[in-house]
Order: sequence, then structure tokens, then C-alpha cells
Amino acid sequence: MRIIFSLLFVTLLGHLQAQDYYLGGKIGYSFPTNIGNSDKENGFAHYAANGWQLALTGKWFYNESLSLGGDLGYQYQGKGDIWNVNNRGEVDATYQTIRLLLNGTYYFNQSDARPYLGVSFGAYYLINTLNFKANSINNESVAYTAKHWKPGVAPQLGILIDLSRKTLLDIHVQMDIIAQMEAIYHPDAIPDYTENPHEKQNQISLNIGLLFGL
Repeated sequence: MRIIFSLLFVTLLGHLQAQDYYLGGKIGYSFPTNIGNSDKENGFAHYAANGWQLALTGKWFYNESLSLGGDLGYQYQGKGDIWNVNNRGEVDATYQTIRLLLNGTYYFNQSDARPYLGVSFGAYYLINTLNFKANSINNESVAYTAKHWKPGVAPQLGILIDLSRKTLLDIHVQMDIIAQMEAIYHPDAIPDYTENPHEKQNQISLNIGLLFGL
């Protein structure tokens, strides 16, 4: 019996040692897209500018081909071209996103440079602010801050490069697809207005990060 327990302990110890944990961060540059918008001329790519994002990331390697992880990220974007309405007034618009995501990744090989396909899912906290100061003497100015939690999914295609035994370079393309994002009309407001007129708020981003073994 003692031999059996010893063998089980050695097997478990070897299994735990093979499961590597990494923590780090990444920086990304995002591009708003019109993907998912029924009206391409009125999509999110026209309402928001490109933006920067930062994230804290972590990975747990179940084995050499599979990992689980997560990230906590923040993104900021300014106003897009559609808000350039100097003939009507001045517009200040910002789009902020906080991401809380879980991730699963499959690696196609076990070399020092591992291409991979991953998918993240979780919650997006969206903070969209609009401040329109109208030129006209009528009360046409609109100001609001819309705050919403939305579910979403983010597929990734990338490559993981071993810089050293405990340092990894992560380069990937990610698309954030945010569900249940629709325009909301406020008919009782004075003046009446449509919140988030772009409807869908999907993104594509280029990301680079470093992960350090624990």
C-alpha cells in the first residue's frame, strides 16, 4: 500500500510540475469595425476612432498544447469622423471599455514559436459618453453617459514565442464581438435622442505582450 501511495505521489508531483503558470501584461491597438451593423454607413467605425488598450493577463498550461487563462483590460477611444458637424455645433465623444475575460487556447506545435488559436469570453463594461453643444438657439444640445455590462466573445489568432525558459512573447490578433448592443431611442427626452446610434460596437485589435513564469 505504501508503494502504491508513493507512486501516486510521484505521478501527481510530475503532473503539477508540468502545469506552468504565467502572469504578465499586453498592449494593443484597436480598430472599430462595422461588422455586425445592418447599416454599414452608420456603423461603429464611423463613430469611434482607433484606440489603445492595456491588459493584465495570465495563463495556466494544462499541457503543451492547451492553456487556460484570463485578462483584465481597459480601452479608450475618441470620436470618429461622423461627429465632425461644425455646421451644427461641437461634439465630444469617448468610448471606454473594461474587459473581464476567460480564455482557452490551443497550440499547433510545441516548438519555441507556437502558433495558436484561442477564444475568450466574458463581460464588457461599456462607458460611452456624448456631449453635443448645438449652435442653434433652440434646445438641441444632447449630453449623456451610457454605462452597460454586455456579454461578449473574442476569438484570437497568434503566436507564442519562448524568449527564455520563463519568459514568453505573445503576439496576436483579436476580435471582440459584443452581444446585445443595440441603439436605444429616448423619445421623452428634450430634445429626443438615440443612445449609441452606431448599434454594434465590435473591435479588431493587434496585441503584443510578455508573460513571466511563476
